Amino acid sequence: MSSTILITGASSGIGRETALYYAKQGWTVYAVARSADKLADLAAQYTNSIVPVSLDLTDTLAMQRWQQSLPADLNFDVVLLNAGNCEYVEATDLDLAAFERTFAINFQAVVASTKLLLPMLKSGNTLAIVSSMAHFFPFTRSEAYGASKAAVSYFTESLRVDLAHTGIKVCLIEPGFIDTPLTQKNDFDMPFLMPVAKAAERIFKGIEAGKLRLRFPKRLGYLLNALSCLPYGMRSSLAARMKQT
Repeated sequence: MSSTILITGASSGIGRETALYYAKQGWTVYAVARSADKLADLAAQYTNSIVPVSLDLTDTLAMQRWQQSLPADLNFDVVLLNAGNCEYVEATDLDLAAFERTFAINFQAVVASTKLLLPMLKSGNTLAIVSSMAHFFPFTRSEAYGASKAAVSYFTESLRVDLAHTGIKVCLIEPGFIDTPLTQKNDFDMPFLMPVAKAAERIFKGIEAGKLRLRFPKRLGYLLNALSCLPYGMRSSLAARMKQT
């Protein structure tokens, strides 16, 4: 019997590539996303391995109905909560709707998915949650995105503490710049940009190895960690100068 993983945000980017990677390894993949057409294209590549699930993760009632429709004996070896989006904002005219949309998918949907899917994980299984390195440093116009990812990282690490007695492994994934449709919209330099296929491989191998936290590309992680060690005033001044370049 093959192992089973559920992946959210599976219609594009990291989620799609990771779904394909797991399917190639012989896993059964429940691929969750809003776009039925993109999911159908994904599932067509591995018709016996990928189960498309068209679902809006910000619709908690729809999620509950779907979860209740699943076989009572279905358990996931891995749940990978990856869905997310990025919207940039202007500090002088903060777009409150952008904050609401960003937190709805990047944070609230993670919490709701955790609540609904946690009962489908047993001791030894893994809950993996994708955050971002974005919250390591104050990047320009990233007030909404960076704050949502900071919330995700804290939620995940706190959750790990409270689930320690269950035997469920909790993995925090904090990527840097990955070459996906989301980052392809950026109009600025992205240091150490990683191909999405490499990111999917890192996720698979890291989860298989039982890692508590995955950060990649490593060089970007080292750079941001070094910046965080600067005196606070110097760090803030550097961030402001980076905005002007």
